[in-house]
Amino acid sequence: MQELSLVEAQLFTLLGAFFGRKNVIPHMRVIAICGGSLPSLDGSVLASHQAELDRWARTHRGLFTVVDAVDAPKLVFEFFSGFSQIVDPVEEEHQRFLKPLLHAAGLRYITISESEFAEILAPDGKMDFFQFLKSKIEPLDGVDDGGGSAE
Repeated sequence: MQELSLVEAQLFTLLGAFFGRKNVIPHMRVIAICGGSLPSLDGSVLASHQAELDRWARTHRGLFTVVDAVDAPKLVFEFFSGFSQIVDPVEEEHQRFLKPLLHAAGLRYITISESEFAEILAPDGKMDFFQFLKSKIEPLDGVDDGGGSAE
C-alpha cells in the first residue's frame, strides 16, 4: 500500500467529504481508470505511441480517482503546480500522457497546486472547494455542460 503525504491525506479527506468516502480511490492504476484498456487515440498525437502508452498505463497511477455509484471512474485529482524552474522528466511524461488518455476515455482530469489547496483550507481563504471545482471543470468534447471553464 502506498502512503500519502500530509497534503495528500488532507485532499483525500476533503474529496471523501465532498464525493463520499467510498467514492474516492487513491493510487488507482491508469489502465484501470480507463476501464481495463486504453481508449481509441485515432487522430491523436499520441496514436503512434500506443504500445508505449499501454505499458505506461499499466505501471502508473492517478493520485485520487472519483467513481460513481457503480464504481465507474469519473474524474482524477492530482497535485501539480506546473514546471517553474526544473522540469522533472517523470512528471512531464505523466502530464503528457495522462490528460489526453483520460480525455479520450471521457474522464475529467483536475490538477490542484499546493498553494490553491492551502487557500481552500485556510479559514480566511477567498476560495472554497466548490468554487475551485467550478473554475477547473472543463466541458468534455467542447460542449458546455454548465460546469464552468478553466479560464
